Amino acid sequence: VLSANVRSHIGREFERLKQQGRNYLVLAELRNIQSIEDLPIDMQHIGTVFVLDSDRNGRVTLSELYEFAALCSRKREEFRQHDYPMQLQGFCTLRMLDTVLSEGMELFVRWFQALFTEGYEECFLPEYPNVAFVGRDTAHLMHEVLHVDNVYGYDMQSFFDLLQRSGEELGIMSLEDERLDELVPKLVVEKFAKSFGEGFINLLHNELKFRSPTEGRLGL
Repeated sequence: VLSANVRSHIGREFERLKQQGRNYLVLAELRNIQSIEDLPIDMQHIGTVFVLDSDRNGRVTLSELYEFAALCSRKREEFRQHDYPMQLQGFCTLRMLDTVLSEGMELFVRWFQALFTEGYEECFLPEYPNVAFVGRDTAHLMHEVLHVDNVYGYDMQSFFDLLQRSGEELGIMSLEDERLDELVPKLVVEKFAKSFGEGFINLLHNELKFRSPTEGRLGL
């Protein structure tokens, strides 16, 4: 059961951050939620956001925030107090792994793409038929939330250049076209999501030998 203090705090933060006319938050807004002592949530952790976004559509509603806060409250009673934030992250990571193993990689890829592109407009150009482009903001969000600098060693500009080169290698954009200087094909985000998910599965499932109780198709 959520305390009145936590419930009130979540409601205020939701109203403060959501865009007018919407009844949900997107990732760029979620990252600005202020934690309180009773609810230390790290929105920079991909597993945490995966569990929070329970319907996997890239949009987080007030109801989902309440449900996740209730889960955190229950886990706080199970975990050691001084290790609680790290143990909660571990719990969410394994929940994400279990879901991907049981429901398939396609679910993760769809969710990842929705999470990082929701709230940003897509762009289409007639010279690139059937190619949807997203802006630098999407790449910046991926770079920060996935800690690309620390994990892969790419600063933001290098990461953005890598995504654009991937688009050119796929034959769906030209680096010579100045109109695309701030754009990345959405398909590249999808490819990155699959690569990220496969790496995540390989690390936890194969190298660390984690075994999910609901192992199913990997879809790799």
